[in-house]
Amino acid sequence: MTKIIQISGDSSSTGAPSHVLRLSKGLKDNGCEVVLIAPKGPLVKKIQELGIKTYEVRMRGFFDRNADHKIREIIKSELPDIVHCHGTRGGWLGRLAARKVEGVKVVYTEHLWTEYFHLPNYAIEKFQLNGLKFMERWTDKTIAVSESVKDFLVSRGFNKDRIIVIPNGVDPQFLSHKIIDKPQDAPLVIGSVGSLNQIKNYRNAILAISKIKKKYPNYNFHYQIIGEGPLLGGLKNLARIKKVEKRVHFAGRVDSVVERLQHFSIFLNVSLSESFGLAVGEAMAMGLPIVASDIKPLKWLVSKDCGFFVNPRSPDQIAQALEKLLFDKSLRKQMGERAKNRIANKFSEQAMVKKINDLYTDLLSDKARR
Repeated sequence: MTKIIQISGDSSSTGAPSHVLRLSKGLKDNGCEVVLIAPKGPLVKKIQELGIKTYEVRMRGFFDRNADHKIREIIKSELPDIVHCHGTRGGWLGRLAARKVEGVKVVYTEHLWTEYFHLPNYAIEKFQLNGLKFMERWTDKTIAVSESVKDFLVSRGFNKDRIIVIPNGVDPQFLSHKIIDKPQDAPLVIGSVGSLNQIKNYRNAILAISKIKKKYPNYNFHYQIIGEGPLLGGLKNLARIKKVEKRVHFAGRVDSVVERLQHFSIFLNVSLSESFGLAVGEAMAMGLPIVASDIKPLKWLVSKDCGFFVNPRSPDQIAQALEKLLFDKSLRKQMGERAKNRIANKFSEQAMVKKINDLYTDLLSDKARR
């Protein structure tokens, strides 16, 4: 039985931790022994509910010697075949710890960096990227969640022969549900899912909603945002200023994203940066047409048959694309059906787990031949 330790520096319910959750479950279902190391949070709780062994380790930063020591001791005690690290903090601390344990293969998944992503502080960004490259020496294989991630890593000098593209897999529960066909007099719901931060670009989304409302004041539609974050107050204030506070609803964190997506008619994602776009993939799996940023990762995921691509910095373009779908039920249905089929055929969770499990097998076979 292959034993894998998954290490995540983030224990929230967002993209990368959700990936770790689904991967851990899939590996367990395929007969692997899985152990999780992560800070206290929703990810740990959900992993424990699956009957998977967990260790809570607070990871306060790249130079957290206490976390480094704890992670190394756990790896030594568990004696895994593979240590699989995720994200910036988990990738740094996990690989630092694993490098001093003999006989362990190390895999790292890059969930964040593409040509579109930037940190507000250039010095910190440069430090993180240099650190990412430095850690490659203690990494047997790097998984890029999209071609855009791989292209970025190669452009930064990473060894392309050590990089493999394995897209995130979409939870099958989204494929097993479909959107609710609303009565004719019910409002259409444009929806988004994601943290309320600058990258997600909700400001321009709300400006686009205000343009549609001004142009069609009596048209029955709403915009619902699922997610939490530091910009909540500012976004609510913007909705009031633009007189769309009765049209724009902030749902916060919800117990079931699936149930909320069933009531959406259109999914909107105008992020300035995405490495894959998991929330978009989940919406597609439900059969929703997409309006998305014209950036490589989302174009790779969505394709032009499943939605419209817009300049995320242009509220006018966002509004025009939304209008096309709001006023054409047949188009919404056609694009939604194509979106669901695309996820089922190209981005299933089952395919993702199999590819990663095959990677583990190849690494261990290489180890055995030496």
